[in-house]
Amino acid sequence: MPKQILSQFAACLGEDEDSTTATVGNSLYVRYGNDPLILKITCELGRATGELDASFQLIHPEHGPIDTASFVLTRSGGLTPALKQLAAYRAIWF
Repeated sequence: MPKQILSQFAACLGEDEDSTTATVGNSLYVRYGNDPLILKITCELGRATGELDASFQLIHPEHGPIDTASFVLTRSGGLTPALKQLAAYRAIWF
């Protein structure tokens, strides 16, 4: 299930012309154009059935992690709340 969610994030983020995406394990890495910052999205199975723990982390190649936001995705909530979280996070940093 985490890989399915990451695939959906990748599809949404891959629509941006200047973005480069790569999936490694349970993480999706996104870079925009010549910006050195990297957005790392991680999804892992949560403690409860039907839950995923998701996190967004902004990483600078020279300085390491700058900011992290995490939340729980539920099956009943679907991907829409996660995409809203992502839009807010991107609005702040990109």
